[in-house]
Parts: sequence; C-alpha cells; structure tokens
Amino acid sequence: MRETHEYLMPDYYPRFLCKMGACRAACCENWPVSLSMEDYFRLVGLPCRKGLRQKLDCALHLKSRPTPESYAEIAHRFDGSCPVRMDDGRCALQAELGEEHLPYICRLYPRAIRSEGDYECSCAASCERVIELLLDHPEPIAFLRREMTADVPENHGLTIFYESVAQEQRLRLALIECLQTRGRPLEERILRLHAVMTRIDAAIAAGTAAELDLSAVEPDVAAAHCGPERALTAVETLLEAFGQRRGSLTGYLEAIAAYLGRDEKTAERYLRARDEFEARFPFWESAFENLLVNHMFFSRFPFSDQCESMADEFAAMCAGYALLRVLSIGWTALHPEKEALVDLLAAAFRRIDHTPFHQYSAALLHRADFCRPEQLAELAHL
Repeated sequence: MRETHEYLMPDYYPRFLCKMGACRAACCENWPVSLSMEDYFRLVGLPCRKGLRQKLDCALHLKSRPTPESYAEIAHRFDGSCPVRMDDGRCALQAELGEEHLPYICRLYPRAIRSEGDYECSCAASCERVIELLLDHPEPIAFLRREMTADVPENHGLTIFYESVAQEQRLRLALIECLQTRGRPLEERILRLHAVMTRIDAAIAAGTAAELDLSAVEPDVAAAHCGPERALTAVETLLEAFGQRRGSLTGYLEAIAAYLGRDEKTAERYLRARDEFEARFPFWESAFENLLVNHMFFSRFPFSDQCESMADEFAAMCAGYALLRVLSIGWTALHPEKEALVDLLAAAFRRIDHTPFHQYSAALLHRADFCRPEQLAELAHL
C-alpha cells in the first residue's frame, strides 16, 4: 500500500540507482529470491508476450511451506542465473512491461523500508552499487529526513524495545556518532562502543535511558598492541563456519585461506598484505567506517533482535569488522583492483546483512572462548 511519510535515511540513499545490466554480480544470481502470494498470482496471470510467459512459468516455484509473505521463489537455472534475466543482464520483465510489474522484492532491493513505529529507509551493502557509494563517500555518512511516497511493508512481529521509538532511534544514532568521531583511530572508536553500550545497558535496566548523556564516555578497554596470531585464529573459526554454507562467498573464502595458509608464516603474510592493502587504499579507514555505519543503521544495531545482550551485540560487531578486514586484505593481495574489493565486500554482506550473523558470530566467539573485551580488542586491531 503506497503511503507518504517522512523517512530517516542515510544521505546517499536518494542517489542510489540500480546498475541493471552493468552489474557484475546481479542480486538475482545464486541467491534465494522469495515472492509473496500476491506477487506470485499477479505474475502467473500477467498478460505478456509468449517468450516472457514461458520464462516466467519456468522461473516461479512454490515453496514447500508457503506463507502469504513468502509463498514462492525464483527457480534458478543450472548456472545460478534467473530465467527472466536477459543476455545483456537486464530483467526481461522490467524491459517489456516496466519496473512497476516487478515483484515487490525486486523493485525494492537493496532498499529496506521500515515502518515499525518510526519510518526509516536504508540500503543493504550486499549490492555492489551500494558498496561503491560507501567507498566513494569521504565524509561521515549523514542522516536526513525526507518525505517520500513508497509501498510501506507491514510490521510482521518486529519489536520496538523502549518506551518510545524516538528513544531507541536516539540511542542507535548515538552509537553511530561514536563510530564517526574522526581524529581517533577506527579501532579505538570501535572499542569506545563497548563503553557506551555498557552505559546504555545499565541505564535501560535502571529505567533512566531517556536522560542518558553519552557524549563524554571513553573506551573502557585498551587497543591491542600484540601480534595478530590469536585474533587470526578466532577469525579462522568464523571463516570455517561460514565456509560450510555454500554461496557467493565460498570462492573468496577458499582462495584467501589458501593464500594465508595455516603455518608459522600466516601472521607474517597477513601483516605484509595489510601494509600493502592500506598503501593501495589510503581511504580504507573512512571506507570501513562507512561500511560499519551502514550496517549498524540497516540492522538496527544494537537492537537487531538477534542477540540476548549488549555484550553479544558488541562481540558480533567486532566479528563483522574483523571478517571484513581479513577478507579484504587477503583478497586484495590476490586481486588488487578496486572492483575486486567491491565484489568481495558485496559478497561478504550477503552473509552479514541477510542472515542471523550477529547471533551466529557471537555464539562462535563464545564457543572459541574469545569474547572477553580484551580479546575483542585484538579483533578490532586486525
């Protein structure tokens, strides 16, 4: 249902445009695409040319346990491509009938429109165009409010945690502001999040979150100055777990693991590759800041509804940052082009933004006994 509201959004959001056929890794390739019951029956009865009708009939597959919100899915070809995608990369449905006839998910992605309590728009970084916008954004991401007319999704059981939506949103934006305090190393800003989240947790328990002043909170754990060996071992645990799920990240994981190896020279290879990465991409710190900020806003961090505690949310944040660093550094050592980095990051965010990443990564760090604040500082130092 199309409605007009004032939305809070990152400043790049109004500039996002789909690359369509120019996209190197299309969002409809090798990735489940779910359709609602409404979209499914609309597409089944859609009047169109015979060739497109045949493609649509091959593309639509009922789920084994359909629900009104997730009723059918795209049945990919043997090579992982969508049957409706043309040779030039464009969608045949959009090319023939226009964007308004696309399924809701295809019209919307990578945009996320939230209507639970307050209205927000964000973009998933699993799209290469979003990654490009974030990497080419030298200033901290700003958040603006803009009136917009859009199809507003229903709120299917999402929880707003505190006495008012504005309160939760204020706390989320305060954490983002902590990460954007430039003039400090990024790892120190990440560690400051731990102190701020600890203060938020205590205020929520005491019922004083509305009066909380976070402006003067300093890091409560020091940046790590040891070698990367222990942190790399913890990241290896994460990589092995995520590598067990076949998908767009699998080839990257295998190549990076082969490059870094598992011997006494692993840390040395990593440190050498890290120096080369930071020299090749001198903007890396602002880029990673933007990647984390975008993920925080997209996932409603630290209220993602995945973790049981603020401590686990912080552990998941450190895990995500460490994974992005190790993957980016390892992949750039093999493929130094910026386009290769963009593709790697988009593939990584398919896991981070679209799975219960916070829940799984926090649990894996607990299992590896690597979730104390001083240990997480080692992950932030990678």
